[in-house]
Amino acid sequence: MNHRLKRGSIALIISTALIAGCLDTDNQDPSVSDASSDFVGGDDAVTTPDVVHPLDALTQTELIRVIAILKENDRYDDSTRFPEITLSEPSKTFVYAWKVGDAIPRAANVVGRQGPMTFEAVVDLSNGTLLDWQQVKDVQSALLLEEWMAAGSLWKTNKTITDELERRGYDLENIFVAPLSTGYFGADEARDKRLLKLWFLDIKDTKYNAFAKPINGISGTVDLNQQQIIDVLIESDVGRNDIIYDYDALSTQARQMKKVTMQSAEGNNFSFEDGLIKWDKWQFHFRLDKRFGAMVSLAAFDGQSVAYQISANEMFVPYMSPEEEWKYRSFMDIGEYGFGLLSSQLELGTDVPGNATLLNAVIPADNGTPALYENVIGVFERNTGRPMWRHAEMINGTHEGRAEVELVVRTIPVVGNYDYVVDYVFSAKGLLKIEVGATGMDAVKAAKSRTMMDATAAAETKVGSLVAPNLVGVNHDHFISFRIDMDVAGVNNSFVTDEIAPVRYPNNNRLSGWEVVEHPTSVEGAVTRSHQLHDGIWRVVNKNVTNKLGQHKSYQILGHTHLSKLDAEDFPQKRAAWSAEQLWVTPHNPTELYPSGKYPNQSEGTEGIMQWVGQQRSVDNTDLVMWYTMGFHHVTLPEDWPILATMWHTVTLRPAFSYERNPSVDIAR
Repeated sequence: MNHRLKRGSIALIISTALIAGCLDTDNQDPSVSDASSDFVGGDDAVTTPDVVHPLDALTQTELIRVIAILKENDRYDDSTRFPEITLSEPSKTFVYAWKVGDAIPRAANVVGRQGPMTFEAVVDLSNGTLLDWQQVKDVQSALLLEEWMAAGSLWKTNKTITDELERRGYDLENIFVAPLSTGYFGADEARDKRLLKLWFLDIKDTKYNAFAKPINGISGTVDLNQQQIIDVLIESDVGRNDIIYDYDALSTQARQMKKVTMQSAEGNNFSFEDGLIKWDKWQFHFRLDKRFGAMVSLAAFDGQSVAYQISANEMFVPYMSPEEEWKYRSFMDIGEYGFGLLSSQLELGTDVPGNATLLNAVIPADNGTPALYENVIGVFERNTGRPMWRHAEMINGTHEGRAEVELVVRTIPVVGNYDYVVDYVFSAKGLLKIEVGATGMDAVKAAKSRTMMDATAAAETKVGSLVAPNLVGVNHDHFISFRIDMDVAGVNNSFVTDEIAPVRYPNNNRLSGWEVVEHPTSVEGAVTRSHQLHDGIWRVVNKNVTNKLGQHKSYQILGHTHLSKLDAEDFPQKRAAWSAEQLWVTPHNPTELYPSGKYPNQSEGTEGIMQWVGQQRSVDNTDLVMWYTMGFHHVTLPEDWPILATMWHTVTLRPAFSYERNPSVDIAR
């Protein structure tokens, strides 16, 4: 049988990740039948019985076959663990040429660990052969679930820690430890030790908010290779909070509101056909990847290609507290942990509307066997309550309009104290939006201050805000790098900035206006929004294809974001150099997937997007990849506590000159 992701335990797995449940690995049956490609059947799930598309995720049977092939080639033993087993995608040329019924070559890219050593492999599933196996030196791969659990228990063997906890009056049975990735700060041991820092939490009598009672002044560093605590930090004269801040209806004395629901009374307008999701004029492929999470591929509208692939490929979350217990907290949530790995189950009527179709996914567990994640993908239509378009004509009293309905594909990875709602939104207007909502709760540290009138408050709130008596929410950033492989009306595209340039009108009592001046980008790198400090609009254009009006088909990239303010020489910023710019453009290279490098865990930050753009390659009339930074500075507030109201951020791909009229004008009432 499969490992199943189970919900509802306070014994939570936390690294920067707090997963609502744990993997059941007690029963492993290698004869498990294949019930999935991207989607696995369940009571509320759509089932695809086998691989039907070249971009389908690896199935249960294929994951089991990967392990078998490694065993056949003496590359697997009981200690072998797998931070990553993912689809080795065929080339874009192959995928675009492929037709339903054609053969589908299948292969897997593997990152394996044996003891302290990291290996990379390529497994040919179609032919049952091992194509490559080689050790990768001086790297630390993404972390494993079993490593988090092991690190979270080692503190019990350290008498210095246990004595200090008991001295402070804590019950050791009610201590939970969240192991956190350490980043890189030039330490000599960073390359030969696999490190985690320990964050101590008192969970006595808590039900929902495991982070409300942080224990200040006690920390430890674990070397996973040695399975030992190699350093302990003990500080006295620290703040403390013993108040429970649960946020369930009983704890908050919740007020009752009448239910507002969303229904599809006549059925769904979307369908699952030949490995694609089809809705209105849209069709696209979707899969869940262990590292990147949700991946949209082959997005096309009205028969025209828009994007070959879109996914969140890295996330950077640095905290703004310089104390020893906090300064290392500069997490790479995707490269160090994995958005797909941390996907949480969706609840109908809360996480998604009641009309949603819930889908399952298969993710490889630490030992490579398939883990069934139930109901982690939601597909639904929503009436936004806004008119998609309308006009009321006063001359003759006519009115014509259409309600705006969108298709949404949603996943929610839970990364420690944060839940990230990741939506891909498809509009009948031809728009494709990426919307990310941040919820969960602030990471807090205990403070001596109860109010801002206390003598200690000014110093304690330099790094954040007092969100509750004796609790400071530490200020921090959220930056996500979205890889957007644009193929507008074909593979070869160019990039331009449309400058909104002010002009003067000579000999006219209307003195000024503005014109659009197109500025092409010819060489890869960071893209500035404006020229001469003027406004600008980004656009990916196909100079080889025109609409019926003779205009080159294109799509705009619309969005605005906060950018990193860290010093470029700061160690955390070196690992996430991309976060200092909102948009980057590079030529397509199938090996360039990781803007902070393939192994950001404990890395120096010398690999990734800065290394790529240093080649100064042409981006004129070629296959382009856009790297969009979505981010915000989170200045914490008491309104964020004890649970953060979801904060949304959006980037929109909007058609420009791709069509001769509004593509939604022909929708009937």
